[in-house]
Amino acid sequence: MKPDGKAAQNKRIKKDALMRTAFELFSLNGIAKTTIAEIAEHAGVGKGTFYFYFKDKYDIRNHIIAHQSARIFLKAKKEIEVLPLETLEEKIIALTDHVINQLCNEPLTLRFVHKNLNWGIFQNSELYDVNLEGADFKGVFEEAFRESEVRYDQPQMMIFMIIELVGSTCYESILYHQPLPIDEMKPYLFDSIRAIMRSREIHENQVQ
Repeated sequence: MKPDGKAAQNKRIKKDALMRTAFELFSLNGIAKTTIAEIAEHAGVGKGTFYFYFKDKYDIRNHIIAHQSARIFLKAKKEIEVLPLETLEEKIIALTDHVINQLCNEPLTLRFVHKNLNWGIFQNSELYDVNLEGADFKGVFEEAFRESEVRYDQPQMMIFMIIELVGSTCYESILYHQPLPIDEMKPYLFDSIRAIMRSREIHENQVQ
């Protein structure tokens, strides 16, 4: 391996160690009670190394959220690509189902992402260097809307509403079985997603 490649690999290892450690400490103690010094110490690097990669605790939090969200999203996307789905509505429902199934197996990830997720991360995922191929959320959704035979009014706002709905529903239903366990909530959730999407459809008589 060339020296430059070796240096880049070492940087990635240190950055990943910081993110992995921060995720563990944030999940255990909360962001407010976790210090940058603790993150650096547990990751086995100097405090100055932390600031080489991240501005502060909230910057590394956003990187973690982007990485975890991208990992779950991309796995779900890969799983539905082999399914015979024709419409964007069917794809969104299937994608949501696979994301939910993953979150059921990762309650810590659900807690962390739900509490700190914001739309800016989806809009600007390239800023967070998630190091996962295909993790351009904005680009993926834009391509899906271009390929859809159905046109939607304000599609980004529609996706924002769906993300908010799924996040809040999953959090209460998976962790606390409220108002119903997630398997019983899914039909209601999917009906709500369909209603959101159909309410934003642009019909021929609406096109100027």
